[in-house]
Amino acid sequence: MIVRCGRCRAGFDVPGPGRHGCPACGTVNEVRAATAPVVPTPPPVPTYEPPSPRVTCPECGFSFIVGAVAAVPCPNCRNPVTVDHTEEGQA
Repeated sequence: MIVRCGRCRAGFDVPGPGRHGCPACGTVNEVRAATAPVVPTPPPVPTYEPPSPRVTCPECGFSFIVGAVAAVPCPNCRNPVTVDHTEEGQA
């Protein structure tokens, strides 16, 4: 295998791992055994999450997303809005 001297950057041939002197400048260079390349693990497969339910305020018509609640005040007019989860396919 061909390596490069760490001091003078001259390339020279070595039989394998070990300590080898540079023929150009005499500096002893340590050649290590090659390690297996690191193979990155694939990212986890994303899981499907159903979309959050969206409701419309009957008072002002403002549409907003809600969580798993039975009733919530409208963020626009503060009117209480009943959330019906059966319409969004969530029983």
